[in-house]
Amino acid sequence: MSIILNVPYAEKDRAKAAGARWNPNIKKWYCTELNDALRRWYEDGDDGSGGAGARAGAKRTAKKNSELSISDGFWDDGLPFGGGESIPASSSEDLAEDPRYRAYKTVTEVNALISDTVQSLPEFKNICVKGEITNFSGRNNGNYYFHIKDENALLPCVLWASVADYALHFEFESGKKVAIAGRLRIFEKQGKYNLEVREIEEMGAGEARLKYLQLKRKLEEEGLFDIAHKKPIPKFPKRVGIVTSKNGQARKDIEKVSRKRNPFVELILYHVNVQGQNAVRTIVEGIRALDTMGLDTIIVGRGGGSDEELIAYNDEAIARAVFAAATPIVSAVGHEGNWSLIDYVSDKRVATPTEAAEETIPDIMTTIQRIDQLKKSIDDNMKNNLRQKELLLQTKKARLDSFDPVRLLKERRERLSVLLERMRPQMDLVFDDRMNRFKILVTRLHGLSPTAKLVSGFGYITKDERPVVSVQDVNAGDRVDIRIHDGLLRTRVEDTAEDSQV
Repeated sequence: MSIILNVPYAEKDRAKAAGARWNPNIKKWYCTELNDALRRWYEDGDDGSGGAGARAGAKRTAKKNSELSISDGFWDDGLPFGGGESIPASSSEDLAEDPRYRAYKTVTEVNALISDTVQSLPEFKNICVKGEITNFSGRNNGNYYFHIKDENALLPCVLWASVADYALHFEFESGKKVAIAGRLRIFEKQGKYNLEVREIEEMGAGEARLKYLQLKRKLEEEGLFDIAHKKPIPKFPKRVGIVTSKNGQARKDIEKVSRKRNPFVELILYHVNVQGQNAVRTIVEGIRALDTMGLDTIIVGRGGGSDEELIAYNDEAIARAVFAAATPIVSAVGHEGNWSLIDYVSDKRVATPTEAAEETIPDIMTTIQRIDQLKKSIDDNMKNNLRQKELLLQTKKARLDSFDPVRLLKERRERLSVLLERMRPQMDLVFDDRMNRFKILVTRLHGLSPTAKLVSGFGYITKDERPVVSVQDVNAGDRVDIRIHDGLLRTRVEDTAEDSQV
């Protein structure tokens, strides 16, 4: 419950140091527990009638639902709720106009009445309770949030980190029996309560914990937990069974993961009660039924819960049904901190149904995408290589074409034709020049030729086809030939005489 304080502005720092808190919505200081240091501002209440008057004024304010901190979005501890948004003023004033509803109390008034009644009783300010720890899932910002239970009821508790540092002297875990001293706190806005722990002592293991440990030891001694009995989980299943509730989040999570990873896997659901008196029977029936269908894998689990809600998965019948199954079984009870007996017996244990689907169903869609990417990469590389080879081929072809004999012959023929065209006039000039020179030489040679002189009466004398150049070359009676310009005279020498003898 919030107690409105009348704190002058000049004394706000002292009030804050003493434990007062400021509500910016109603612009007033308040506290949840009145101590001696804060009493001075409480006794100087708005109505001037001391503590009782100030408290009555606070109650009237709550009744009007305008100034009490609950209507302004704050819990009893001053923390905002609902994202810090103010709760709209109720229609109690409108209802008050109707005489039929004048006797009705508002929700705020009822919760304030409960809070005043409970917290005014001395036995709730310092209460001692014993029970078994349950629903503890680990520290949260150093604080311990849990329940203690007996065979009939649960009590929510909180052990603050500051208290745990000096009050906790044992390993805190579910299943232990403890004795707690503390105070009962009422949260008016939520309509809830819890036991705020001031002292805690270990009393030993609770009955449920002892039964669990005894059964676990028994099954372990029988070999139900041995690794040698663990069956491998198929990497590429075609049909996967699910033993869970058709209405639970576990089924939805598995289906969602399966569609994303491999939509071709067939999922077969066996609906069971995951908690309650029929849970064990239906879960055992589900395991046995799916085990006869020749499936690749069976997932057994649920979407988490408290220790009491998960108790069915500690049952011996379920553990033995899992052990007897020929189909590999994955347990996914959804309890990250503690293991149920089914987790020890199953072929693979995971924390959540989502993780079970990820472990059971291969991510072929990612593989397919990867293959598509590799295929595209290969295609791109092949196209690039092909383009490079085409360019290289074109270069080689161009070089090869430069050595083509047909082309070379054609080019040379063309060049020859051009040269011939260019050489022909030059050759004619050279020919004419040579012809002229030839004629001159012929003329000159003709002038020097002996036969040319023969025309003038000269002859050419030979003996045995050798020229006769001296009278000494012939004797009287020798036959000689005389060649003149138009024929040959065959003669015989009658006599010879030298020039000195003539």
